[in-house]
Amino acid sequence: MTLDVQFQTFFAMMVTGAVIAAQLDVYHRCLPHKARAKWPQAIFDLFFWVVQALLVFYVLFQMNQGDLRIYVFLSILLGFFIYWQTARPFFLRVLEVLISIVETIYSMILKVLYLFLWTPVVWLYKGIKQLLTIVYRSIRWLLYSFTYWLLRPLYLIVGGSRVVSRLTVWGKRLRSWFSGR
Repeated sequence: MTLDVQFQTFFAMMVTGAVIAAQLDVYHRCLPHKARAKWPQAIFDLFFWVVQALLVFYVLFQMNQGDLRIYVFLSILLGFFIYWQTARPFFLRVLEVLISIVETIYSMILKVLYLFLWTPVVWLYKGIKQLLTIVYRSIRWLLYSFTYWLLRPLYLIVGGSRVVSRLTVWGKRLRSWFSGR
């Protein structure tokens, strides 16, 4: 391995350490609050560090065919430390701004979906319900009118008001007989 490749590997690993530190900040900021219990966070942490290890080995393999030396670990720690001491406050501010922008866009998308998809569905449902109510009442009115027109002569022939009052009296007697009074 030439000296140039070693310097390139050193700087690449330093950048990788800084990237890992930045990703750690993003991970801690974006970890759901519900996942901060013991077991879910342990699983997420394990997955995060496995991905970081794969990233390190990928970069190392691209730089020097995966030749692992002690300066690789030192350069990762140096990159992590440099990020932590210099760029972290600025990165956290930028991260918060980006998160607020993403939240705003997400909120706008939800409002647009609500306005253009959900609201017309609700209006359509209410319109269909109102139309069915009107149709139901019209059919009921027609049936009532037709029945009234059909049975009205029979009612007049039988002496309808007298029959209705007798039926009402019999109904009261039957109710009192069944109720035991």
